[in-house]
Amino acid sequence: MAWKGKGSGKGLLCAVAGALAALVIVILGFGGFKGFGRAAKFAAVMRIIATQFVGDYDLDEATDAALAMAVDSIDDDWSYYMNAEGYDAYQDYSANLYQGIGVTVRADDTTEGFVIEITNKDGPADRAGLVAGDVILAVDGVSVAGGTTDDLRALIQADYGKDALVTVRHTDGTEEDVSVSCETIYTSPVSYELLEGHIGYVKITNFRQGAGEESVAAVDALLEQGADSFVFDVRDNPGGQVTEMVTILDRLLPEGELFIRADKHGREHVEKSDSVCVELPMSVVVNSESYSAAEFFAAALRDYDWAKIAGQPTTGKARSQVTYSLWDGSAVHISHYTYLTPDRTDLYEEGGLDPDAEAALTEEEQMLYAAGRLEPEDDPQIQAALGLLDA
Repeated sequence: MAWKGKGSGKGLLCAVAGALAALVIVILGFGGFKGFGRAAKFAAVMRIIATQFVGDYDLDEATDAALAMAVDSIDDDWSYYMNAEGYDAYQDYSANLYQGIGVTVRADDTTEGFVIEITNKDGPADRAGLVAGDVILAVDGVSVAGGTTDDLRALIQADYGKDALVTVRHTDGTEEDVSVSCETIYTSPVSYELLEGHIGYVKITNFRQGAGEESVAAVDALLEQGADSFVFDVRDNPGGQVTEMVTILDRLLPEGELFIRADKHGREHVEKSDSVCVELPMSVVVNSESYSAAEFFAAALRDYDWAKIAGQPTTGKARSQVTYSLWDGSAVHISHYTYLTPDRTDLYEEGGLDPDAEAALTEEEQMLYAAGRLEPEDDPQIQAALGLLDA
């Protein structure tokens, strides 16, 4: 529990002294003797708050806010400070884990609830008998009518570690309360299918934990099914971990350099591919929400003349981050490397990737795509990617 401002001034000063001692160790390690002055200044401000402020305050909250602003001040979109709670959530996010009941839903005004579109196989909802088409009307007696998916998620996650009472309307019109366990669930970042014409389609939603091995498994499974070309879809993929991206690129590309990164001193670190590869026609679908590892994945395949790119221009992110965990469970996520494609292109300087075939979705198509209901034959961006296979 955080220490509150009311109470013993001596206790507060002891807490500040302890925090200062820790801060001095850290800052001296990175800032030399000038760091001592910065630490002393921080302590002086905290002492003024402790001895002069008339109201209540939370010391941990104040410290977290100060550290967050310190990282924000370097003006880098990809660097940030996380308190202990935030870092716990980030670790789950990085592992493709989330707390819930294992369903994908969409809001539906006609039902005044959320229609279940997908239930994770063997997940809590699946085990409880919920199926696609059922409508969630309430959680623990609280109606979800008019709410957002974030509202629904918050209601369900409030029951983490126990059962949530979910009121559902089944496809036959009957309603019932169903007890569903809220637990930590792994969501696969990769899906695949064999399209008509022996075309292997691989959708990679992120490059977080598990994405590399699952992408390789998807490619190998499609090869066994007779795929003689591939379309990789990394639209709305926010990136993830370099190691996951390198794993799938190593499987696809021939021997050579894959990923070149340089630290602040200009020292280069190079990831390389072996000679095992998949030498078949390929294309990659991207959009403006394809970031970091996603746009690099497409760029690397094109640099080797292994694939062409369809969709919309990407943003151009050319920094990779390292997360430094701190002793109290908090962490700093900071840009540590700049990186280059195999042809040594800086995607930031280039402003992102320009597709070989530009194609956009209409507003209606975008809504269907976001809900997972836009079929490949109706998706102009996938169709553009298919057209590049023969180009």
